Amino acid sequence: MSSGDNGPFKPFGADDGHPLSPFMLFCAYHLGLDTQGRKRFGNVHDVARGAGVAVADVEDALETAGLSAAAVLDRDFDLAGAQLDIQASPPGVDLVGIALMHWELFCAAPIKKRDWASDGDDGDDGDSVGDGGRRRRERGEKF
Repeated sequence: MSSGDNGPFKPFGADDGHPLSPFMLFCAYHLGLDTQGRKRFGNVHDVARGAGVAVADVEDALETAGLSAAAVLDRDFDLAGAQLDIQASPPGVDLVGIALMHWELFCAAPIKKRDWASDGDDGDDGDSVGDGGRRRRERGEKF
């Protein structure tokens, strides 16, 4: 199946009366593929525009399909790796096929609630730009 023939993509609105199919949402919102299977990262507004629906409709469809950002983070699924597979693929690669492989992995991934308390506890000593050196200041260090 080539990325030009839409492969497993269903036209918007062709999924049991639902305006956006779960696979289409996964591809468009999480992997950055448009309806033609081309790389085109976008946000919820871009997905809504491409589907010809309101942003609220996309948000509702994501929630209903279990594809909200929070729901995806609660799966034992490597979303960053899936996104990288799509974005780093050379021209001519079947992106829809790669997306389908990751969709199947996502669907099979068990729910594994994220431990937000320990998430990010990677031994960061506070020297990162993101915290503005707060921890270094708390320790009395000069920079």
